[in-house]
Amino acid sequence: MFLTIKRETYKAGDVIFEEGSHGLAVHILHSGKVEISKTVQDRKIVVEILGPGDIFGEMSFIDHSPRLATAIALEDTVLELVDKDFLDKEFNQIDSDFREIVTTLVRRLRKTTQRLVSLPRRIGKRVSGKISISFQKADDFFRAYIANLGEGGLFIHTTKNLPVGSVLDLEFSLPDSNQAITTKGKVVWIRPQDMSTEKMPPGMGIQFIDMNPNDNEFLKNYLAKFGSS
Repeated sequence: MFLTIKRETYKAGDVIFEEGSHGLAVHILHSGKVEISKTVQDRKIVVEILGPGDIFGEMSFIDHSPRLATAIALEDTVLELVDKDFLDKEFNQIDSDFREIVTTLVRRLRKTTQRLVSLPRRIGKRVSGKISISFQKADDFFRAYIANLGEGGLFIHTTKNLPVGSVLDLEFSLPDSNQAITTKGKVVWIRPQDMSTEKMPPGMGIQFIDMNPNDNEFLKNYLAKFGSS
């Protein structure tokens, strides 16, 4: 069990820390959502969307290197700050050889993450065909929408992810409504199956692009009506 020393609160859009900055704080996400992203060739690549119970900032604590990514609150968020003295004490009690193994793994993870997000991406690639998404209940839709709320799009639960930057055609109907929404979507982040958990399943974060104004207005009204219910 971690020993925490204080809570920090952030509003939607607040930057918790920036890529390249220095800091040894380790955070536990108490409530809200946090986006972890990197900038590659002037483009933001979303690495992960974190939810309650997730821990982040641990790599810089272990290897004392600059932050690998930027952390931004996607909604009103409460973080618990882990006591650094407690972490130092616990970490230093580990056998020195095993401590070196952990540090080596963190450094390797840094390099692997950097290589993955820096791979050449076929920006604007059109994927042939259309993806139709079915939401049986309003809760299903809101879970998919909120997971990618910061991007104005949806999370698609799938093990067959497309490359980041792919553009595809989307069609989905909203629960309790007969109107179908057709729009283009761009893959802005992916979560492979080997990086997924029960709370964070594999899939793709899709950003809406060029949505028909009528569909956009209908979606906003739907969100306002059912999102507050």
